[in-house]
Amino acid sequence: MVNPEFIEASLSEVERILLLIKAYYLFDGIPFGTDEVRSALEVLLGDPSLGRIWLIRLDQVDAGYITLTFGYDLEFGGREATVTEFYLREEYRRIGIGTKAFGFLEEKCRTWGLAALELQVERDNVQAQRFYRKLGFRAHNRIPLSKRLGS
Repeated sequence: MVNPEFIEASLSEVERILLLIKAYYLFDGIPFGTDEVRSALEVLLGDPSLGRIWLIRLDQVDAGYITLTFGYDLEFGGREATVTEFYLREEYRRIGIGTKAFGFLEEKCRTWGLAALELQVERDNVQAQRFYRKLGFRAHNRIPLSKRLGS
């Protein structure tokens, strides 16, 4: 039985988290702009009203991280949270850490009075979809759309 630690990240962990984010973006094919990501990361870590990031550690090693941001959705009854990023290094997958991470997150969300927990998963990442469905997440009959707003 694995026993990961979930350490709430602070500004002092920016470099450690950036390494994990870069690995995640490479894995999922997401463009990685160091300055842009660093800036957004520093804002999030500096303002807990926006969300939280936890380093996931196992045996004193950074196994991954999980990012939770806060929002509000009438459909789900009010305040909700979105898992915007969840990454485990390959050698730490399929050993129970993900299940424990989501159990930890759900408990945190309940104590904060949040009504729902959302996430997105790549269409071709069937293993991740299967994992999230096992945890009780359900797909909606809609697609996410986004638009980057320039300065």
